[in-house]
Amino acid sequence: MAIMYTFLWPMVRVSACMISAPVFSAMSVNVTTRIGLAAVFTILIYPLYDWPIIDVMSGFGLLVLFEQVVVGVMMGLVLQIAFAAVSAAGEFISLSMGLGFAMMADPNSGVQTPVVSQFLIILATLIFISVGGHLILIELLLDSFRYWPIDKPILTVQHIWGLMEWSILVFAGAAMIALPAMMVLLLSNAAMGVISRAAPSLNVFAVGFPVTLLLGLVLIMALLPTFFSTVEGIFYEAFLQIRRLLGTA
Repeated sequence: MAIMYTFLWPMVRVSACMISAPVFSAMSVNVTTRIGLAAVFTILIYPLYDWPIIDVMSGFGLLVLFEQVVVGVMMGLVLQIAFAAVSAAGEFISLSMGLGFAMMADPNSGVQTPVVSQFLIILATLIFISVGGHLILIELLLDSFRYWPIDKPILTVQHIWGLMEWSILVFAGAAMIALPAMMVLLLSNAAMGVISRAAPSLNVFAVGFPVTLLLGLVLIMALLPTFFSTVEGIFYEAFLQIRRLLGTA
């Protein structure tokens, strides 16, 4: 029973992080795989620390259990917010170029998202893996047991408030990614409005939609180098935010 209690605490935190973190929480990763990964990570972490023996059915044990879940979920949510910013940028670009109606089922989240958002999310996932984001997350998860020990609950309102402030990135990050394309598409729509006033007989809807659509696709391809650097910066800020929550930055 003592071994089970000591193994339970890191397993709960790691499992909560696997459920909420991007890539690991995708619907394409089934529950068995997540549990297996959480068990493997816990087995690797277990010999590195001295774990307290706490009765999980006691009041203090329930408090510790709740804190482990919250800590793991917070670490994963910070990165999920970064991916949500990329998805929101895709929605902004889709609406500007007239593809807001082009929706498809996201196999990872199970909801309807614009095709541009799907494309940007796939690119962001590849960037996340290429820069070793999954390895950095595992390293931060390992360090969290040193800075947030199991038997010393230190979760405060400031940590929750810091996560809420970080959620502003959904809009700020989306604006950084989508603003160049949105500005060019706005100017093209304004030009179409001027043309429709100058030549009322011209069917602006028949001409404007293909032009806006083609211009949007060209802009997406032209802005890909900027997209890569911007997304890398967002991921860097996300990992820095996790370190702030752990009190190491």
